[in-house]
Amino acid sequence: MNSSEQFKHYTEKVCEQIRWKKAHGVVAQEIENHLIDQKNAYMDMGDSESTAEEKALLQMGDPVAVGAALDGTHKPAPQWGMMGLVMVLFAVGACIQFLFLTDILDVGYRNSAYSIPLTAALFLLCFTAFIVAYFIDFSFFGKHPYLLPILLIVVDILAQLIGAESNGSYRWLILGPFSISPISISIIFPFAFCGILYRLRSKGKHGYLLSGVIAAAFCLVLLTFHSSGGILLFLFSAGILMITAAKKGWFGENTKPILLFLFVIGIIVMVVLLYTSPFRYRLARLVYIIHPETDPYGYGYMPSVLQGMLENSVFLGKGTPFLEWDVYKVILPTMYRTDYLLTFITYQYGWAVSIAIMLLLTVFLIFGFRKCFRQRSVLGQMVSLCILCTYTAEVLIYVLVNLGYPIVAPIALPFLSYGTTALLLNMALAGILLSTFRTGEVYQDKIKPVLHESKFIQWDDGKLIISFK
Repeated sequence: MNSSEQFKHYTEKVCEQIRWKKAHGVVAQEIENHLIDQKNAYMDMGDSESTAEEKALLQMGDPVAVGAALDGTHKPAPQWGMMGLVMVLFAVGACIQFLFLTDILDVGYRNSAYSIPLTAALFLLCFTAFIVAYFIDFSFFGKHPYLLPILLIVVDILAQLIGAESNGSYRWLILGPFSISPISISIIFPFAFCGILYRLRSKGKHGYLLSGVIAAAFCLVLLTFHSSGGILLFLFSAGILMITAAKKGWFGENTKPILLFLFVIGIIVMVVLLYTSPFRYRLARLVYIIHPETDPYGYGYMPSVLQGMLENSVFLGKGTPFLEWDVYKVILPTMYRTDYLLTFITYQYGWAVSIAIMLLLTVFLIFGFRKCFRQRSVLGQMVSLCILCTYTAEVLIYVLVNLGYPIVAPIALPFLSYGTTALLLNMALAGILLSTFRTGEVYQDKIKPVLHESKFIQWDDGKLIISFK
């Protein structure tokens, strides 16, 4: 055997002892690099190539023993702590929903939306989605980045063709007892963009610029078929991904001018949209949200009710009455389950309960981000960062609305608020997140960024130069 064949035979023998097959590539690379380094060191000391090779193999030891030792250290990391946090949040959400249903049925509301068996079936489905996603190979989304965007386009087209209209604009895709919400499905858009962003690393600066164009296309789809909250969520998550990519040099060096260019274009487009119909009304709406007393039965109605519930909440227990009607008659009960769950919890059970829930979510996000930035692979870090940013954006929008400032419609409070689409997608994303943490340490990025300089966009002497040559 020549040198490479003997080293290859040795590494194969080592890997045969390691039961976790996903670790074979990383282990083989490390073993082979170590053998080559040792061989070169012996050759520098004057040994011939064949002698240096034999000494290197001898120094490494018996491949069966080495492989058995590595088998004990190369195992998937189950992520019991993160999984426990997800399960606690999920269980808290389930308990709140069932308590809510009991309360609603006691006061005489009868509606299929408040069916306890249907809610139980949804929670079982969401738990199953979490488990399945946990065991999925997260690298699949990096290898097939266009599959998810195509699926989203198909769902949007089907919703427009055969979906049921809701609120005069959005169309829901009905699947038996369940329905796909166009607002909630926007949760998955940042994750769909993440795979494309990873694939475009191979194109260097041009790929980075193309990523910005694709992000704009995603925003256009969200604007047309989904919601303003979905656009904010996507801009937050995709923006942090692109900023991180520029900072870490995932697309090569000097991509910051492109980021600046995309940022300026984005700001200009947003300003133009705000001053054009049908978005102009949002500017007027801001005044009534900040001062709801100026329009108590119009745009200021919902902020007034939400702020009133919070002002009359107590630390522990049900808040004091402040309306002549029951709170269930002021706002539709289903809205408390979905859009205003945090306000409802605060008024119904006290500030202590809502603060405890927010602390649990905060701990989950903090631990998640810590693990995210420890990922060795670019894909692992991209996927986990994208999902965690999606959760963060959901929480920020939801908290802002539930404090009495409903600037945009909230999407969901992850793991807690009711909604078939939102809860299912959030649980599936949690499974993929934990799958990344479980196996990400051994994933090897096969897409390498292009490091050559692009002359399309340059930064020179404080000037942004765009060349079309």
